[in-house]
Amino acid sequence: MTAGNPSNWDDFFADDLIPSVLELVLETWERIEGPLADEWEDHTTMRLYAAMVRGKDRNRHSFLIRYQDVEVDFDLAKETGRKDIVFFPPTNDEEIYFCLEAKRLNVVIDGVRRALADEYVKEGMQRFIDRKYSRRVAHGGMLAYVLDGNVGRAMTNVAINVRSNHQALRMEPPGQWENSPLRPGDQHTKQTQHRRTNPTAPFRLHHLFVSSKGPTVSGAHASSERSEV
Repeated sequence: MTAGNPSNWDDFFADDLIPSVLELVLETWERIEGPLADEWEDHTTMRLYAAMVRGKDRNRHSFLIRYQDVEVDFDLAKETGRKDIVFFPPTNDEEIYFCLEAKRLNVVIDGVRRALADEYVKEGMQRFIDRKYSRRVAHGGMLAYVLDGNVGRAMTNVAINVRSNHQALRMEPPGQWENSPLRPGDQHTKQTQHRRTNPTAPFRLHHLFVSSKGPTVSGAHASSERSEV
């Protein structure tokens, strides 16, 4: 494996790194306190990150984990964004990583339950397709916090938005996701394929949907909650 050629890491990502990452995320999610129905994603992500670092079996998971890692355009010496959680394999190349971008779905905002599936697509997935994240690797990840526990509804809303934006996402029509080849029996894990600048090698986004342990609403929101899809 040659560190200088990102294409040589593709099999390692698919066979070793990403399955281990998804396993660690799911195992850790079951151990932490579930988020409230209006909890901000940064707070949830920080708690998840801290629990993953504390609980990581270093003999089983050799990757390095970072929270809100800064993305830098080295040619311009300019910050282009902050990635939510980043997993670095054993290489000295800072541009070889697996990024997991977190978004919340089915959220209570000012007493109204909102799907936020459009933000998942336009402010999450699109950042990978526009090469703001993961410019030199062929894999990225999306982590969805389903705050009302209704994973099926959240996934349906995201799937509708993916189809509506499949051209911007550079997907083959009609813009459908597929079962994850890395977790084929897990219906809450999906994969989408996209064409960026390389016409032969697709960019793969891995989607992981996790559920709140209960649709608890904080403060005065509980008495006035209504739904908006």
